[in-house]
Amino acid sequence: MENKIDELIAQLNKTKGFSRKNAERFIFDLIGNKAKIKDFKDIINYIDNNFAECEICFYLSENNVCPICSDNSRNKNKILVVSSIPDAHTIERSNLYNGLYHVLKGEININKNQTPDKLTLENLLQRIDKEKEVILALNSTFEGEVTANFVAQLVKNQTDKVSRIAKGMPVGGMLDYIDNLTLKSAINNREKYED
Repeated sequence: MENKIDELIAQLNKTKGFSRKNAERFIFDLIGNKAKIKDFKDIINYIDNNFAECEICFYLSENNVCPICSDNSRNKNKILVVSSIPDAHTIERSNLYNGLYHVLKGEININKNQTPDKLTLENLLQRIDKEKEVILALNSTFEGEVTANFVAQLVKNQTDKVSRIAKGMPVGGMLDYIDNLTLKSAINNREKYED
């Protein structure tokens, strides 16, 4: 029995956000509370049956295209590039931005075998023209900086409107931990990207 529990903990530990200790607590909580198992199954089934990635921007969608990409009131000439769905969700929830998104599905990290070809860069390039401003809203980490530089170089032949969120983003800061006031300052005070 102990081996099976360790297997379940290890499996859950592979999920982003679950440390080994969190996974252990979660498993023991489910074992001790059968009603939570049903609730958890309902959540998993709902996600499985209703959510996917938008085929345009890779944000959350209940259809093929997310409500943001299909909303005609959004500013279609701004594409805010983020590394993950939670980053886009944080910005969207703040109600501070009214353009489109593009989720890269990661950041360049050679040590973890996360190379540029594993990101959604080709899809991003297909969405850019001279009218579009590309706003880089990547984490202020080493990987975020490397990715921002790579994306800026990649898109500069298609648009000269490349900016980067600015003031308020601390070095090493992760977007999904930033408060609304700091986020507003970072978006409003974005700077033209200089290579």
